Amino acid sequence: MSPKSQNVDTMRNFNRASVMKLVLESPGIDRSRLAVETGLTNATMTRIVQELLGAGFVTETTDQKVNQGRGRRRTGLEINAKGGYVLGLSILAFNTSVVLADLSGAMIGTVSVEPTDLSDARRTMDEICDAAEKVIIEHGVERDQVLAAGVAIAGYLDVKGGTWLHSPYLRWPPFDVRKSLANRLNLPIVVENVNRCIAVAETRIGCCAGMTDVFLVRAALGLGAATISNGKVLRGHNNTAGQIGHFLEGRVGTMCSCAKPDCITMAASGWAILDQLELRDTAVDRLDLIEDQGSKLLAVLEQAKSDKDVAHIVRRAGAALGHHCVTMLRALDPEQILLTGPLGRSAIYGQAFRENLVRNGISAEIITAHDKSISTPAMAASALSLAESIYSPSFDVQKMLTRKSDNARASEKTVLVL
Repeated sequence: MSPKSQNVDTMRNFNRASVMKLVLESPGIDRSRLAVETGLTNATMTRIVQELLGAGFVTETTDQKVNQGRGRRRTGLEINAKGGYVLGLSILAFNTSVVLADLSGAMIGTVSVEPTDLSDARRTMDEICDAAEKVIIEHGVERDQVLAAGVAIAGYLDVKGGTWLHSPYLRWPPFDVRKSLANRLNLPIVVENVNRCIAVAETRIGCCAGMTDVFLVRAALGLGAATISNGKVLRGHNNTAGQIGHFLEGRVGTMCSCAKPDCITMAASGWAILDQLELRDTAVDRLDLIEDQGSKLLAVLEQAKSDKDVAHIVRRAGAALGHHCVTMLRALDPEQILLTGPLGRSAIYGQAFRENLVRNGISAEIITAHDKSISTPAMAASALSLAESIYSPSFDVQKMLTRKSDNARASEKTVLVL
Protein backbone atom coordinates (compact mmCIF):
# COMPACT_ATOMS: atom_id res chain seq x y z
CA MET A 1 0.00 0.00 0.00
CA SER A 2 1.36 3.41 -0.97
CA PRO A 3 1.97 6.10 1.71
CA LYS A 4 -0.84 8.15 0.16
CA SER A 5 -3.30 5.26 0.48
CA GLN A 6 -2.21 4.67 4.07
CA ASN A 7 -2.83 8.32 4.91
CA VAL A 8 -6.30 8.16 3.36
CA ASP A 9 -7.16 5.02 5.35
CA THR A 10 -5.83 6.58 8.55
CA MET A 11 -7.97 9.69 8.08
CA ARG A 12 -11.02 7.58 7.18
CA ASN A 13 -10.58 5.50 10.34
CA PHE A 14 -10.17 8.64 12.44
CA ASN A 15 -13.34 10.17 10.99
CA ARG A 16 -15.27 6.96 11.47
CA ALA A 17 -14.23 6.77 15.12
CA SER A 18 -15.24 10.41 15.65
CA VAL A 19 -18.69 9.70 14.23
CA MET A 20 -19.12 6.61 16.42
CA LYS A 21 -18.24 8.60 19.55
CA LEU A 22 -20.70 11.37 18.68
CA VAL A 23 -23.51 8.90 18.06
CA LEU A 24 -22.77 7.24 21.41
CA GLU A 25 -22.75 10.57 23.25
CA SER A 26 -25.78 12.03 21.42
CA PRO A 27 -28.33 9.31 20.58
CA GLY A 28 -30.64 10.42 17.77
CA ILE A 29 -28.12 12.81 16.23
CA ASP A 30 -28.73 13.25 12.51
CA ARG A 31 -26.32 13.25 9.59
CA SER A 32 -26.38 17.03 9.13
CA ARG A 33 -25.38 17.71 12.70
CA LEU A 34 -22.74 14.99 12.53
CA ALA A 35 -21.25 16.72 9.47
CA VAL A 36 -21.21 20.07 11.30
CA GLU A 37 -19.70 18.61 14.48
CA THR A 38 -16.93 16.76 12.62
CA GLY A 39 -16.32 19.29 9.86
CA LEU A 40 -16.85 16.61 7.21
CA THR A 41 -18.71 17.06 3.94
CA ASN A 42 -22.20 15.62 3.58
CA ALA A 43 -20.90 13.17 0.97
CA THR A 44 -18.18 11.89 3.32
CA MET A 45 -20.67 11.63 6.17
CA THR A 46 -23.08 9.65 4.02
CA ARG A 47 -20.36 7.15 3.14
CA ILE A 48 -19.26 6.73 6.77
CA VAL A 49 -22.82 6.29 8.01
CA GLN A 50 -23.52 3.68 5.34
CA GLU A 51 -20.44 1.75 6.46
CA LEU A 52 -21.53 1.86 10.10
CA LEU A 53 -25.08 0.82 9.20
CA GLY A 54 -23.71 -2.01 7.07
CA ALA A 55 -21.47 -3.22 9.88
CA GLY A 56 -24.45 -3.13 12.25
CA PHE A 57 -22.84 -0.68 14.67
CA VAL A 58 -25.52 2.00 14.34
CA THR A 59 -29.22 2.00 13.56
CA GLU A 60 -31.59 4.67 12.30
CA THR A 61 -34.18 6.22 14.55
CA THR A 62 -37.03 8.57 13.66
CA ASP A 63 -37.82 11.65 15.73
CA GLN A 64 -41.55 11.56 16.48
CA LYS A 65 -41.65 15.31 17.25
CA VAL A 66 -42.59 16.86 13.94
CA ASN A 67 -43.47 20.55 13.95
CA GLN A 68 -47.28 20.87 13.71
CA GLY A 69 -47.47 17.62 11.80
CA ARG A 70 -45.75 19.12 8.75
CA GLY A 71 -42.51 18.12 7.07
CA ARG A 72 -40.50 14.97 7.09
CA ARG A 73 -39.64 13.25 10.31
CA ARG A 74 -35.99 13.65 11.18
CA THR A 75 -33.97 10.46 10.84
CA GLY A 76 -31.24 10.19 13.41
CA LEU A 77 -28.72 7.60 14.44
CA GLU A 78 -28.02 5.66 17.60
CA ILE A 79 -25.61 2.94 18.61
CA ASN A 80 -26.92 -0.55 17.93
CA ALA A 81 -26.19 -2.04 21.35
CA LYS A 82 -26.61 -5.57 19.96
CA GLY A 83 -24.28 -4.88 17.06
CA GLY A 84 -21.37 -6.32 18.98
CA TYR A 85 -19.98 -7.12 22.41
CA VAL A 86 -16.78 -6.81 24.38
CA LEU A 87 -15.31 -8.61 27.37
CA GLY A 88 -13.89 -7.02 30.51
CA LEU A 89 -11.49 -9.09 32.62
CA SER A 90 -10.14 -8.14 36.03
CA ILE A 91 -7.05 -9.88 37.38
CA LEU A 92 -6.64 -8.79 40.98
CA ALA A 93 -5.68 -10.55 44.18
CA PHE A 94 -9.19 -10.04 45.64
CA ASN A 95 -11.33 -9.51 42.56
CA THR A 96 -10.93 -11.76 39.55
CA SER A 97 -14.00 -11.60 37.33
CA VAL A 98 -15.38 -11.36 33.80
CA VAL A 99 -17.96 -8.95 32.34
CA LEU A 100 -19.75 -9.16 28.98
CA ALA A 101 -20.92 -5.74 27.76
CA ASP A 102 -22.66 -4.45 24.64
CA LEU A 103 -21.57 -1.61 22.34
CA SER A 104 -23.32 0.99 24.51
CA GLY A 105 -21.29 -0.09 27.54
CA ALA A 106 -24.19 -1.79 29.32
CA MET A 107 -23.37 -4.96 31.19
CA ILE A 108 -24.97 -8.10 29.74
CA GLY A 109 -23.57 -10.57 32.23
CA THR A 110 -20.83 -11.07 34.79
CA VAL A 111 -19.21 -13.91 36.70
CA SER A 112 -16.68 -14.04 39.51
CA VAL A 113 -13.72 -16.32 39.04
CA GLU A 114 -12.16 -18.16 41.95
CA PRO A 115 -8.80 -19.36 40.62
CA THR A 116 -7.65 -22.75 41.85
CA ASP A 117 -4.19 -21.33 42.52
CA LEU A 118 -3.81 -17.60 41.88
CA SER A 119 -0.04 -17.91 42.17
CA ASP A 120 -0.05 -20.10 39.03
CA ALA A 121 -0.24 -17.58 36.17
CA ARG A 122 -0.83 -20.08 33.36
CA ARG A 123 -3.61 -21.92 35.15
CA THR A 124 -5.28 -18.70 36.26
CA MET A 125 -5.27 -17.32 32.70
CA ASP A 126 -6.85 -20.57 31.47
CA GLU A 127 -9.60 -20.39 34.12
CA ILE A 128 -10.38 -16.73 33.41
CA CYS A 129 -10.69 -17.41 29.68
CA ASP A 130 -12.86 -20.49 30.30
CA ALA A 131 -15.17 -18.29 32.40
CA ALA A 132 -15.29 -15.72 29.58
CA GLU A 133 -16.36 -18.35 27.05
CA LYS A 134 -19.08 -19.59 29.44
CA VAL A 135 -20.49 -16.06 29.93
CA ILE A 136 -20.73 -15.64 26.16
CA ILE A 137 -22.59 -18.95 25.75
CA GLU A 138 -24.89 -18.41 28.76
CA HIS A 139 -26.18 -15.14 27.34
CA GLY A 140 -26.79 -16.45 23.85
CA VAL A 141 -24.21 -14.26 22.14
CA GLU A 142 -22.68 -15.51 18.91
CA ARG A 143 -18.94 -15.92 19.39
CA ASP A 144 -18.07 -13.84 16.33
CA GLN A 145 -20.09 -10.93 17.75
CA VAL A 146 -17.53 -10.57 20.55
CA LEU A 147 -15.11 -8.06 19.08
CA ALA A 148 -12.46 -7.30 21.70
CA ALA A 149 -11.49 -7.61 25.35
CA GLY A 150 -10.10 -5.25 27.96
CA VAL A 151 -8.08 -6.32 30.99
CA ALA A 152 -7.59 -4.54 34.32
CA ILE A 153 -4.59 -5.87 36.22
CA ALA A 154 -3.26 -5.33 39.72
CA GLY A 155 0.19 -4.53 38.48
CA TYR A 156 2.27 -2.67 35.93
CA LEU A 157 3.26 -3.42 32.36
CA ASP A 158 6.34 -2.50 30.35
CA VAL A 159 6.38 0.69 28.30
CA LYS A 160 4.90 -1.15 25.30
CA GLY A 161 1.90 -2.18 27.39
CA GLY A 162 2.13 -5.93 26.87
CA THR A 163 4.58 -7.54 29.27
CA TRP A 164 3.63 -7.99 32.91
CA LEU A 165 6.45 -6.55 35.02
CA HIS A 166 5.39 -6.63 38.65
CA SER A 167 2.47 -6.50 41.06
CA PRO A 168 2.21 -5.75 44.78
CA TYR A 169 0.52 -9.10 45.41
CA LEU A 170 0.50 -11.29 42.30
CA ARG A 171 4.08 -12.49 42.23
CA TRP A 172 3.93 -13.73 38.66
CA PRO A 173 7.05 -13.84 36.50
CA PRO A 174 7.36 -11.32 33.65
CA PHE A 175 5.41 -12.52 30.61
CA ASP A 176 3.44 -11.10 27.68
CA VAL A 177 -0.04 -11.00 29.23
CA ARG A 178 -1.61 -9.39 26.17
CA LYS A 179 -0.34 -12.06 23.78
CA SER A 180 -1.22 -14.83 26.25
CA LEU A 181 -4.85 -13.70 26.42
CA ALA A 182 -5.07 -12.95 22.70
CA ASN A 183 -3.96 -16.51 21.94
CA ARG A 184 -6.56 -17.95 24.29
CA LEU A 185 -9.51 -15.74 23.31
CA ASN A 186 -8.58 -15.00 19.68
CA LEU A 187 -9.52 -11.34 20.22
CA PRO A 188 -7.79 -7.96 20.15
CA ILE A 189 -6.68 -7.32 23.74
CA VAL A 190 -5.96 -4.07 25.56
CA VAL A 191 -4.37 -4.35 29.02
CA GLU A 192 -4.05 -1.62 31.62
CA ASN A 193 -3.26 -1.08 35.28
CA VAL A 194 -6.52 -1.28 37.24
CA ASN A 195 -6.37 2.29 38.56
CA ARG A 196 -5.86 3.79 35.12
CA CYS A 197 -8.51 1.47 33.73
CA ILE A 198 -11.15 2.77 36.16
CA ALA A 199 -10.13 6.38 35.51
CA VAL A 200 -10.50 5.90 31.75
CA ALA A 201 -13.88 4.20 32.17
CA GLU A 202 -15.25 6.97 34.37
CA THR A 203 -14.21 9.69 31.91
CA ARG A 204 -15.79 7.77 29.01
CA ILE A 205 -19.11 6.49 30.36
CA GLY A 206 -19.03 7.05 34.13
CA CYS A 207 -19.55 9.75 36.73
CA CYS A 208 -17.11 12.17 35.11
CA ALA A 209 -17.87 11.53 31.45
CA GLY A 210 -16.45 14.26 29.28
CA MET A 211 -13.96 15.47 31.89
CA THR A 212 -10.37 15.84 30.69
CA ASP A 213 -8.53 16.33 33.99
CA VAL A 214 -9.24 13.71 36.64
CA PHE A 215 -7.27 12.30 39.56
CA LEU A 216 -8.26 8.89 40.95
CA VAL A 217 -7.11 7.16 44.12
CA ARG A 218 -7.90 3.51 44.76
CA ALA A 219 -7.59 2.82 48.48
CA ALA A 220 -7.56 -0.81 49.60
CA LEU A 221 -4.89 -2.68 51.57
CA GLY A 222 -2.47 -0.55 49.58
CA LEU A 223 -2.80 2.72 47.68
CA GLY A 224 -2.65 3.41 43.96
CA ALA A 225 -3.53 6.37 41.77
CA ALA A 226 -4.17 7.36 38.17
CA THR A 227 -4.09 10.77 36.54
CA ILE A 228 -5.79 11.93 33.35
CA SER A 229 -4.48 15.32 32.25
CA ASN A 230 -5.86 17.13 29.21
CA GLY A 231 -7.54 13.88 28.20
CA LYS A 232 -4.34 11.82 28.35
CA VAL A 233 -3.39 9.12 30.86
CA LEU A 234 -0.14 10.02 32.60
CA ARG A 235 2.03 6.90 32.52
CA GLY A 236 5.52 8.04 33.45
CA HIS A 237 8.84 7.22 31.80
CA ASN A 238 8.69 3.53 32.82
CA ASN A 239 4.89 3.19 32.64
CA THR A 240 4.71 2.86 36.43
CA ALA A 241 3.26 6.25 37.41
CA GLY A 242 0.68 6.18 40.20
CA GLN A 243 2.46 4.36 43.02
CA ILE A 244 1.52 6.95 45.62
CA GLY A 245 1.55 4.45 48.47
CA HIS A 246 5.32 4.75 48.60
CA PHE A 247 5.47 8.53 48.82
CA LEU A 248 7.49 9.58 51.85
CA GLU A 249 5.33 10.05 54.92
CA GLY A 250 7.78 12.42 56.54
CA ARG A 251 8.51 10.47 59.68
CA VAL A 252 9.87 7.07 60.57
CA GLY A 253 7.08 4.68 61.44
CA THR A 254 5.91 1.14 60.81
CA MET A 255 7.82 -0.84 58.20
CA CYS A 256 6.06 -0.96 54.80
CA SER A 257 6.04 -4.03 52.55
CA CYS A 258 8.67 -2.27 50.41
CA ALA A 259 11.02 -2.47 53.44
CA LYS A 260 10.94 1.28 54.09
CA PRO A 261 9.69 2.78 57.37
CA ASP A 262 8.28 6.07 56.09
CA CYS A 263 5.72 5.32 53.32
CA ILE A 264 2.25 6.86 53.44
CA THR A 265 0.88 3.32 52.98
CA MET A 266 1.52 2.83 56.69
CA ALA A 267 -0.42 5.98 57.56
CA ALA A 268 -3.34 6.06 55.13
CA SER A 269 -4.12 2.59 53.71
CA GLY A 270 -5.87 -0.58 54.78
CA TRP A 271 -2.53 -1.91 55.99
CA ALA A 272 -2.27 1.13 58.29
CA ILE A 273 -5.73 0.52 59.74
CA LEU A 274 -5.04 -3.17 60.37
CA ASP A 275 -1.67 -2.35 61.88
CA GLN A 276 -3.18 0.09 64.39
CA LEU A 277 -5.76 -2.51 65.37
CA GLU A 278 -2.99 -5.12 65.70
CA LEU A 279 -4.59 -7.20 62.96
CA ARG A 280 -1.84 -6.83 60.37
CA ASP A 281 0.15 -9.97 59.58
CA THR A 282 3.65 -8.65 58.92
CA ALA A 283 4.76 -12.06 57.66
CA VAL A 284 2.26 -12.13 54.78
CA ASP A 285 3.97 -13.57 51.72
CA ARG A 286 1.28 -15.83 50.27
CA LEU A 287 -1.82 -14.88 48.35
CA ASP A 288 -4.14 -16.82 50.64
CA LEU A 289 -2.83 -14.87 53.64
CA ILE A 290 -3.20 -11.58 51.78
CA GLU A 291 -6.78 -12.50 50.94
CA ASP A 292 -7.37 -13.09 54.65
CA GLN A 293 -6.05 -9.60 55.37
CA GLY A 294 -8.43 -8.20 52.78
CA SER A 295 -11.37 -9.93 54.47
CA LYS A 296 -10.27 -8.53 57.82
CA LEU A 297 -10.21 -5.02 56.39
CA LEU A 298 -13.79 -5.35 55.13
CA ALA A 299 -14.86 -6.57 58.57
CA VAL A 300 -13.14 -3.60 60.23
CA LEU A 301 -14.89 -1.13 57.92
CA GLU A 302 -18.23 -2.68 58.85
CA GLN A 303 -17.34 -2.55 62.56
CA ALA A 304 -16.41 1.13 62.23
CA LYS A 305 -20.06 1.97 61.56
CA SER A 306 -20.91 1.20 65.21
CA ASP A 307 -17.57 1.29 67.07
CA LYS A 308 -16.28 4.80 67.80
CA ASP A 309 -12.73 3.69 68.49
CA VAL A 310 -12.46 1.80 65.21
CA ALA A 311 -14.17 4.67 63.38
CA HIS A 312 -11.51 7.04 64.75
CA ILE A 313 -8.71 4.90 63.28
CA VAL A 314 -10.46 4.71 59.90
CA ARG A 315 -11.11 8.45 59.95
CA ARG A 316 -7.48 9.21 60.77
CA ALA A 317 -6.31 7.11 57.81
CA GLY A 318 -8.68 8.94 55.44
CA ALA A 319 -7.45 12.31 56.73
CA ALA A 320 -3.84 11.18 56.24
CA LEU A 321 -4.51 10.30 52.61
CA GLY A 322 -6.10 13.70 52.02
CA HIS A 323 -3.15 15.45 53.69
CA HIS A 324 -0.57 13.66 51.56
CA CYS A 325 -2.48 14.28 48.32
CA VAL A 326 -2.76 18.06 48.72
CA THR A 327 0.61 19.06 47.24
CA MET A 328 0.21 16.71 44.29
CA LEU A 329 -3.34 17.92 43.58
CA ARG A 330 -2.23 21.53 43.61
CA ALA A 331 0.34 20.64 40.97
CA LEU A 332 -2.09 18.63 38.82
CA ASP A 333 -5.15 20.92 39.21
CA PRO A 334 -7.80 18.30 38.26
CA GLU A 335 -11.46 19.04 37.59
CA GLN A 336 -12.57 16.02 39.64
CA ILE A 337 -11.07 13.75 42.25
CA LEU A 338 -12.30 10.16 42.56
CA LEU A 339 -11.79 7.94 45.60
CA THR A 340 -12.59 4.28 45.04
CA GLY A 341 -11.67 0.85 46.41
CA PRO A 342 -12.93 -0.70 49.68
CA LEU A 343 -11.89 2.38 51.67
CA GLY A 344 -13.46 4.65 49.09
CA ARG A 345 -16.78 2.94 49.78
CA SER A 346 -16.48 3.78 53.50
CA ALA A 347 -18.41 6.93 54.39
CA ILE A 348 -16.10 7.51 57.37
CA TYR A 349 -12.83 7.27 55.42
CA GLY A 350 -14.20 9.18 52.43
CA GLN A 351 -15.55 12.06 54.49
CA ALA A 352 -12.23 12.50 56.32
CA PHE A 353 -10.41 12.46 52.96
CA ARG A 354 -12.74 15.11 51.54
CA GLU A 355 -12.65 17.35 54.60
CA ASN A 356 -8.86 17.42 54.63
CA LEU A 357 -8.68 18.37 50.95
CA VAL A 358 -11.29 21.12 51.31
CA ARG A 359 -9.61 22.48 54.44
CA ASN A 360 -6.37 22.77 52.46
CA GLY A 361 -7.96 24.72 49.63
CA ILE A 362 -8.58 21.99 47.03
CA SER A 363 -11.59 23.21 45.03
CA ALA A 364 -12.08 20.29 42.61
CA GLU A 365 -15.24 18.22 42.91
CA ILE A 366 -14.55 15.20 45.11
CA ILE A 367 -16.51 11.99 44.45
CA THR A 368 -16.14 8.87 46.57
CA ALA A 369 -17.38 5.36 45.87
CA HIS A 370 -19.76 5.88 48.78
CA ASP A 371 -21.34 8.89 47.04
CA LYS A 372 -21.77 7.39 43.59
CA SER A 373 -21.33 4.10 41.83
CA ILE A 374 -17.84 3.87 40.36
CA SER A 375 -16.98 1.14 37.86
CA THR A 376 -15.84 -2.23 39.13
CA PRO A 377 -12.46 -3.28 37.69
CA ALA A 378 -14.03 -5.77 35.22
CA MET A 379 -16.67 -3.27 34.10
CA ALA A 380 -13.97 -0.64 33.71
CA ALA A 381 -12.00 -3.11 31.60
CA SER A 382 -14.95 -3.54 29.23
CA ALA A 383 -15.24 0.26 28.94
CA LEU A 384 -11.51 0.45 28.21
CA SER A 385 -11.98 -2.13 25.46
CA LEU A 386 -14.74 -0.06 23.89
CA ALA A 387 -12.68 3.13 24.09
CA GLU A 388 -9.43 1.66 22.80
CA SER A 389 -10.88 -0.81 20.28
CA ILE A 390 -14.42 -0.22 19.00
CA TYR A 391 -14.44 3.58 19.30
CA SER A 392 -10.83 3.89 18.22
CA PRO A 393 -9.36 4.71 14.78
CA SER A 394 -7.54 1.38 15.01
CA PHE A 395 -10.75 -0.63 14.72
CA ASP A 396 -11.17 -2.44 11.40
CA VAL A 397 -14.76 -1.79 10.30
CA GLN A 398 -13.98 -3.07 6.80
CA LYS A 399 -13.24 -6.48 8.29
CA MET A 400 -16.71 -6.49 9.84
CA LEU A 401 -18.32 -5.58 6.51
CA THR A 402 -16.41 -8.35 4.74
CA ARG A 403 -17.43 -10.89 7.37
CA LYS A 404 -21.10 -9.93 7.13
CA SER A 405 -20.94 -10.20 3.36
CA ASP A 406 -19.31 -13.64 3.57
CA ASN A 407 -21.93 -14.79 6.08
CA ALA A 408 -24.73 -13.57 3.81
CA ARG A 409 -23.31 -15.46 0.83
CA ALA A 410 -22.87 -18.60 2.91
CA SER A 411 -26.48 -18.34 4.07
CA GLU A 412 -27.71 -18.03 0.49
CA LYS A 413 -25.82 -21.18 -0.49
CA THR A 414 -27.49 -23.22 2.22
CA VAL A 415 -31.06 -22.24 1.29
CA LEU A 416 -32.96 -25.26 0.02
CA VAL A 417 -35.15 -24.56 -3.02
CA LEU A 418 -37.94 -27.06 -3.65
